[in-house]
Parts: sequence; structure tokens; C-alpha cells
Amino acid sequence: MTFRRFILWLGERLIEWQLAIALLLAVKFLLPVSSSSYVDFPAFMAGMRETLGNSLADAAFMTQNFMSGDWGLYWANAWRAAGWIIGLHIYLQGLYLFTSLLARRIAPDYPVRGSLIAWLVSFMVLCGLYYEYRDPGSLRLALCLLTGGGLAVTASAAFGSLFITPAQPVTRRTYSPLPRGPVFDEASPELPVELPAVAEAVPSVFRRERLYFSD
Repeated sequence: MTFRRFILWLGERLIEWQLAIALLLAVKFLLPVSSSSYVDFPAFMAGMRETLGNSLADAAFMTQNFMSGDWGLYWANAWRAAGWIIGLHIYLQGLYLFTSLLARRIAPDYPVRGSLIAWLVSFMVLCGLYYEYRDPGSLRLALCLLTGGGLAVTASAAFGSLFITPAQPVTRRTYSPLPRGPVFDEASPELPVELPAVAEAVPSVFRRERLYFSD
């Protein structure tokens, strides 16, 4: 993993962390508590409205009595508390950071697939740690955690994949044939069929003169 990919991985985790905080607060303020709210869709919507009203009433009580009516301070504290819960229990206790970094190291070109696999591994670790607290409320929270966390992981990894340039495949270098010009196109001159094995002896200049004067 290069340094650029590591910085990109950190940015994905920061975006994912904020999305997970928002989803956790949405579950806290909207998820119905009573089991009768899961009979049908109208009952579920009524349960959501009831949970939202009770949560806002609790928030108003906390704000008026302990924060001098400052709603901004309440939401900042709620956001910070949700961030600590996700960072400690899911990211660290569920080994999500380790598995996510390992998945990015093994398959850097598949961030969405690697992030989802890392999230499933972290979810299984959390289920193993909190298996003794099995009740309908915990089951509903686990399903919300699995679905919401999967959406947050997919969104952050898909956003990070926009900044990844795909690796170019390595291909063999092909060489083009030599160009054929008029020199190459000309036919080679035909050689004589029969050549003498020994060249005919020709008398030298001095021998010709001696023969001339001797005559």
C-alpha cells in the first residue's frame, strides 16, 4: 500500500465514522421500543413517532435542566458520545480498523468489496462478544447495526474509489516488421549455372613481354 492509498483509507474511515454517528443517532431517536410496533407497517410508523416524541422530550429535559437551554450543546455532546461508542466498541473492539486495513492491503483495487468483508468480520466479532445479551431489543439493534453499517461502509468506500486510478495491464511489446522498400523488393541477380572450379590462368605483364622478345 502506497502512502497515497493510506491517506485515502484514512479519509474513507473519517467519512464513514460521521455517517455511522448519524445512523446511530437516527436509530436512537426513531427505532421503536415495543414489540407490538413490528406487526405491520402502520404500527411501525406509529412506534417511530412515539419513540421520536419520547426522545425529543428527554432531550428537552436534559437541555433545560443541565445545559441552560442550549440545544447546540446538547447535539454536540450527543454527537461526541455516539462517536466514542462507535470508535471504541465497533472500530477497536470489533477489530474493524485492522480488518479494513488488511483488506485494503490485500486487494487495493476493490475498496467496496474489501470494506464490506471487513465490516462483516467486525460484526461477527461483536456478535460473539455480546452473545450473552440476546433479547428482542438487542436483535433489533444488531440488525440496524448490520444494515446501517453496511450502507455507511459502502458509501465511504465508493466515494474513495473515485480517487483510485485503475492499474494499467502489462502487455507484451510488439515489434512491427521491417518496412519493405525497393531495395528489399528487387530480385537477387541470377548467378551463372556453371562456374569453373579454377579460374583460367592469365599470363602476367612481365611474362607476356618475355614471350614477345623471345619470339
